[in-house]
Amino acid sequence: MKKMKKVSRRSSFEYRDDRSQELLEVFNREVGTRLFESVESVVRRVVNMPSSRFWVSEERAMRVVSAMLRGKGDGGCRALHREMYEEIARRCENLKREHPDWPLRACVWHVVNRPAPKFYLSAETALTIIIKARKQCITERMQRLQHWLSA
Repeated sequence: MKKMKKVSRRSSFEYRDDRSQELLEVFNREVGTRLFESVESVVRRVVNMPSSRFWVSEERAMRVVSAMLRGKGDGGCRALHREMYEEIARRCENLKREHPDWPLRACVWHVVNRPAPKFYLSAETALTIIIKARKQCITERMQRLQHWLSA
């Protein structure tokens, strides 16, 4: 009997490109001001800088925050993700006090789409994302150049 290959249940992250672009922009800005600092040091600082939003889908945040508020655990997340969901839940609770008529889904949507205190990524993960984003930028530039030269 043939064994079936395990299939991942993870879907692609819908905000991946936006997060990568923002992370690369913050990294490039920091590198420009810290010319004599190691890349690792810059990345460690970048991941702890404010972000334009919480980089999680509203649906995933809703599932995890709802479970957390019901006392059903932390979603089995890594430490940084747990910290992010705890921050989202805390902000949702504060928002719910201000707007008691709002459903939790509206609170989560409002919180997730507002600025976050940091990226909630490890330095290693952020560096991987930055390297891929830089390669993507270079590839796109080369394609535009080739298109321009062939026109």
